[in-house]
Amino acid sequence: MKGNSLKDKMKSPKQYTMFSLRRQLLRFVMTLVILLLLIMTTFMAVIIHSYQRKVNDLHKENAASYAAHIDSSILQLRDTVGYIYSSDAVFQGLYLYQPAVDRVNSISNMLSMLKLQVRSNRNLGGLFIYYDNDKKPLYYVNEEMSFRDKEILKKTGRAVQGVSNSFIDYVVKAENDTYYNAYMQKNSAAISGNISLSQGMPEASNDAEAYGVIYGGIFYQISGRETGLSDTDYLLLKPGRNIVHGKVAYVQKLDSANMSVVKIVPHNIWFYISGIHIVLFVLGLLLILFCIKLYRFTSNQLAIPLEDMTNALRNIQEGVWEVEFTASNRITEIENVRQTVRLMLKEIEQYKIRSYEEQLEKQKVQLQFLQLQLAPHFYTNCLKNAYYMLMMKEYENAEEFLLCLSAHLRYLLQTDAKLVTVKTEKEFVQNYVNMEAILSSRPFICEMSVDDRALDVEIPILTLQLFVENSIKYARGIEGRNLQIQVHVRYLSTDNGDSLDITVSDNGPGYPEELLAILNKKEVSADGQAERKMGVGIINLLSRLRLHYGVGISWYFENRDGAYSEVILPVRQGGEEL
Repeated sequence: MKGNSLKDKMKSPKQYTMFSLRRQLLRFVMTLVILLLLIMTTFMAVIIHSYQRKVNDLHKENAASYAAHIDSSILQLRDTVGYIYSSDAVFQGLYLYQPAVDRVNSISNMLSMLKLQVRSNRNLGGLFIYYDNDKKPLYYVNEEMSFRDKEILKKTGRAVQGVSNSFIDYVVKAENDTYYNAYMQKNSAAISGNISLSQGMPEASNDAEAYGVIYGGIFYQISGRETGLSDTDYLLLKPGRNIVHGKVAYVQKLDSANMSVVKIVPHNIWFYISGIHIVLFVLGLLLILFCIKLYRFTSNQLAIPLEDMTNALRNIQEGVWEVEFTASNRITEIENVRQTVRLMLKEIEQYKIRSYEEQLEKQKVQLQFLQLQLAPHFYTNCLKNAYYMLMMKEYENAEEFLLCLSAHLRYLLQTDAKLVTVKTEKEFVQNYVNMEAILSSRPFICEMSVDDRALDVEIPILTLQLFVENSIKYARGIEGRNLQIQVHVRYLSTDNGDSLDITVSDNGPGYPEELLAILNKKEVSADGQAERKMGVGIINLLSRLRLHYGVGISWYFENRDGAYSEVILPVRQGGEEL
């Protein structure tokens, strides 16, 4: 048993979980987009942080480099001024008493020394010597200094003269440049030197950068656009990186003087990202858009057409053969499948038409066979009875009988007649009753009642005649009473449509119980068994009616002091057939 079970498991196919292609595509694309967003966000965050750190380092290095250059220049300036102030005999001779000739020589020597110092030290802007309160000091300046700046520096040094005998430093904002000045005075002589604060300044990467110095609580802008910061803002700046009012200020304090160098840049998006970041971001967005476009293309050109074909095949399974592919498609393979399905459907439709025609032919043959079953069972007796009536010289009865028989045969031999009106069927039944009355030795009564609206309704041929014939054949021989047959045809109108209610009853012995059980089934058939010989004609009639009306027909049989038969037929408009 275990071996068989294992063998069965090995033979059984694997059960796979089914999934929707369109849904899986959507999940794949959404997962891919989310993954790309995470990768792009992480990558952009890393490179932006790295770029920002690099930018910060660059600005700090620029500020530090600029501060170092200013520091070096200030130290050189102080050394030069200090040397002249403390060691130079010529400078000392300016404030000591000298004869006129010696004083002229001292002034000449001083000019030569100033020229030598300025030329030998390119960081110096200029040197000025003030003595005896002379309005025209001795000086020598760098070639790059403008005339206006030189005059402003001379005027500023003269204003300072006589203020103090100690060392003084100050910043002067001239017309073209800003200068740091070192001033030293002894008795009536003073020396002043300056350096340009724009020297050693790193080259600006954009116009928005600005450089300046803070000295004595005042900000002196050296280069760049106006920063828009107030004096209070500058007082709050601390060494290092500061963010204030949308600006980033890098402050580097000098070692040589109570002064700080400041670099100011705007605090905007370009401070954090560069052009390469934008290019990468755009490429990422294009990649995401490409994924979405790929999903739309795959969904519209693959998933939706496949879903459309699946729905069409499902409709075919449900019996809907009119298939129309509504989804657009540009894929050759899918279009080939569509054309194949259309061709198959056309072939199936042709096969259905041929099958239906064959079925109709079979039904026609069966109908003709059933009609032939109904006709010949009493013809021989009719001819024999006509012969006997002629032999007995009952010419009037024979003539009437033969006329009735002729009409009877003419009616039955209408091979093309499938449907007749109720009126025509009623007249045929009356003709048949007249024939049986002539042949019968015992009288019987057949009453027929037909609604006026039912007279022109078409019904299958022999529908009424068979029930009357069956009653005459099996109920006429009752003892002690005459046979009575009642035929009623009523026209019924309901919400579900119009119908004919046909009832035939007699006062005979009724149907056998076993036959009633067979007749009251929804589907009946004559199989020729001996005990069903009494119901063969009725079973054949019900088979014919089922062929004509399908499931729209209903019937009921019972015994009510005789046989009671009821058939309800749907009324077809214009003689319509199945």
